[in-house]
Amino acid sequence: MVTRASVVADLDQALATQIDFVADPLDSSWYVGNFDGESVYVRMGNFPDEEAYSLYLGHGRWMDFSRVPDNWTITTPAEGWPSTARQRLPKGEFHA
Repeated sequence: MVTRASVVADLDQALATQIDFVADPLDSSWYVGNFDGESVYVRMGNFPDEEAYSLYLGHGRWMDFSRVPDNWTITTPAEGWPSTARQRLPKGEFHA
């Protein structure tokens, strides 16, 4: 589950690492992957008003992208997020 305190410690290494992101069952529109023993989070954008995806870097910073890096996969289950997942919030807002 993404929080404001989630951080990507080394962006260059994260971009160079194979990361498989899956739909976070706790937060609608978020994906979670594991990198260097930590969870990292990608948010699906509200296209066309936002980029397709945003990697949350922490401390209110984001890396926006339209094309997934070649060594990353982002998978959404056919049924989407479970009905128990928390509602999507606008970019930059987090559940308490």
